[in-house]
Amino acid sequence: MFQEFFSRSSHLIWPVLGLLLSVAFFIGVLAYVFLGLRDRGHISQLAALPFDTEETIEGPAVVKAGQIGRAS
Repeated sequence: MFQEFFSRSSHLIWPVLGLLLSVAFFIGVLAYVFLGLRDRGHISQLAALPFDTEETIEGPAVVKAGQIGRAS
């Protein structure tokens, strides 16, 4: 029953392309993790990004801890 439905459909290439694209992306991410992140210094630099204090954000979006909840 399904064989007759699928044999007449010309749109079956899209799910196959989506699957191939997903698999290629997944393999690319795995290759980056296992082959591209061999340098321990680079890994520790990436791990410290959220806690990096060298870069400061300046502008109207910065709110100090004492100003939270207060009107300007």
